[in-house]
Amino acid sequence: MSPIVSYNSGHPFNLLAGADINGDNHFTNDRPPGAARNSGLGPNYATFDMRLSRIFKIGEQSRLRFAAEGFNITNRTNYTSVNNIVGAAFAPPFNVHGTASLSPSQPLGFTAALPKREVQLGIRFDF
Repeated sequence: MSPIVSYNSGHPFNLLAGADINGDNHFTNDRPPGAARNSGLGPNYATFDMRLSRIFKIGEQSRLRFAAEGFNITNRTNYTSVNNIVGAAFAPPFNVHGTASLSPSQPLGFTAALPKREVQLGIRFDF
């Protein structure tokens, strides 16, 4: 039996205006006026994975190995990204978090998630 528990807190991200505020002809990297770098906080991540395996000897040199692996056993939704385009009129406070209560097209809505629970089974015969 091999359990793995993983957790990390949310990663910071930049809030983006989605418009060319400073006149440099690049609207993809301008922040709302007064917004500091990394002023948004993304989702945290937690997962529990498990592997169970058993080896059976068959004769002197042969072995049969059974394995079962489960990923994200708790079936927790782990979001991976946030819609960080909030608009040029976004006002303080700038210390914001992404949320699942908004649609992915709305500012600060989660836009992607990692896979749900996965289970795989395997058999290996060594001779």
